[in-house]
Amino acid sequence: MELHGKTAAFLSAHGFIQPAVESLTDTLLYDMERGLAAESDGSPYSASEPMIVAPGSIPYACPSGRKVVVVDAGGTNFRSCLVTFAPDGSFEISNLKKTTMPGFERELTKKEFYDSLAENLDYLKDMSPRIGFCFSYAMQITKDGDGQILVFSKEIKAQEAVGTYVGQSLSEALVRRGWKRPEKITLLNDTMAALLAGTVNCTTGKRFSSYVGFVLGTGINNAYIEYAPVKKAAGDDSDRHIVICECGMYDRLYQSEFDRDADSRSVKPGASILEKMCSGVYLGKVAFSMLSQACTDRLFSENFRSGFRAAGSVSPADIDAFLYTPFDQETPFGKILSDGTEEDRNILYVLLDTLIERTARIVASVLSASVLKSRKGTVPAEPVCIVCNGTTFWRTHDLYEKVQYHMRDILTNTYRRYYEIVKIENDITLGTATAALM
Repeated sequence: MELHGKTAAFLSAHGFIQPAVESLTDTLLYDMERGLAAESDGSPYSASEPMIVAPGSIPYACPSGRKVVVVDAGGTNFRSCLVTFAPDGSFEISNLKKTTMPGFERELTKKEFYDSLAENLDYLKDMSPRIGFCFSYAMQITKDGDGQILVFSKEIKAQEAVGTYVGQSLSEALVRRGWKRPEKITLLNDTMAALLAGTVNCTTGKRFSSYVGFVLGTGINNAYIEYAPVKKAAGDDSDRHIVICECGMYDRLYQSEFDRDADSRSVKPGASILEKMCSGVYLGKVAFSMLSQACTDRLFSENFRSGFRAAGSVSPADIDAFLYTPFDQETPFGKILSDGTEEDRNILYVLLDTLIERTARIVASVLSASVLKSRKGTVPAEPVCIVCNGTTFWRTHDLYEKVQYHMRDILTNTYRRYYEIVKIENDITLGTATAALM
């Protein structure tokens, strides 16, 4: 059987189908409308349930002459630093430190979780009365800028901390360690931080009609600006709101056998379905399930099957290393293929590229829904600025190009909406520091 026919038959037999971008965009928009109306169908992990409307005004210029302690807890990493804004609005990052996110390696109690966060910040003790905390897990942001944890994702294990207020709890933990009580700890997530980085990152001669923040790294999420009254934001009469969508929790995507297998092995089976089908922390797990089944179905030669089973796992880095350099014998897949056949190499390429194509379709749908929901980008000279962050988005083989292809087809050709995807250096840090001084 011809290469593409063989792989297509295999994928079809195990329920792997590519989502239609326009249809998925429409269903995401429907879910977003429900979420803003504070409606829920009772499903604990549907995307509409945790949609968050962030309080406060939206800045369009950098702060000046202030220092802020910035914390970025996202995925598997915990980063912290000091940000100093100069009088001209420029900023300097110093005292940068990165460590493992508490709760990634083992289950923590509430006290252990916050004490671990505080311990990681000891070297920044009392350097600023303001702390900006980018907390990239589902939370309800309060009117005073704190955040109540709704659920952990990305394999973080601290169930006892769910329901707690991050700013309040961290403040208490810092005081226990000898800090002066912080004046304010402002909570936001990485997509809101990316969006805010866009609003204050002025480019001479350009004008954007709106902004979207998007992150595809360990997990996935998006934020946009809503320019209409929001039922969920009762009591806030602002004419615009930043909405954090928690798109990773969307649960109306058809799962293949490979997805269901990877989901069953996760910390929370049945939760965060969209995230598990495209984000970095799960992509390797789905690929491993897919290739394991392909070995069982004898798509590959005996030598490849033996080498793959000996390897025992697949990471996103393994996927990229192969797709960027399929003939490099020093990569993990290259070593397995050194005893395989050229058909093995091409079947592997098609299967892994198929996973990237599905990720691109999901991402394009999420971004298209964000732009359409904002109702902006109607003229080409004032597009919507989409600030994209995350190693999975920017480094995954051919992903950016595939996303652009689908977005131009849907947004520009079908809906006549205009957008520009941008990459801003230190966007999460800049946006988080800005939020702390809002």
